[in-house]
Amino acid sequence: QDTSPVWYTLSDGRKVNLQDWKVVLFMQSTCQYCRQFAPVLKAFSQQTGLDVFPISLDGKGDAEFPDVLPATPDVMVEYFQSGLPVATPTTFLVNVNTLEALPLLQGATDEQGFMARMDTVLQMRGVGNNG
Repeated sequence: QDTSPVWYTLSDGRKVNLQDWKVVLFMQSTCQYCRQFAPVLKAFSQQTGLDVFPISLDGKGDAEFPDVLPATPDVMVEYFQSGLPVATPTTFLVNVNTLEALPLLQGATDEQGFMARMDTVLQMRGVGNNG
């Protein structure tokens, strides 16, 4: 596996290594908003190299993410314990080193919306460096 940094520049100019992060996607095969959002997330993942880790509430995948993990009670508690409503699609940005999960979005959005939200979350977290 290639572990060379994948730099993503935030709107404030800081750079974040996308190798340190992955997106956890909570979805279900019957969810129409998931079907709208999956192609957006898949395209973003392919363009940026940001890994997507799909977890399905009904244990089934969809066209973009056929290989899913079932949402076990443990996983649900881990991600939704903060009181976030359980809805699909919900995305979290997870630091692969610390396993810290930052809530990104609930519901479908377009690529601009997703990028803007990711930018905001990472800036609020104060991650990244100035090159």
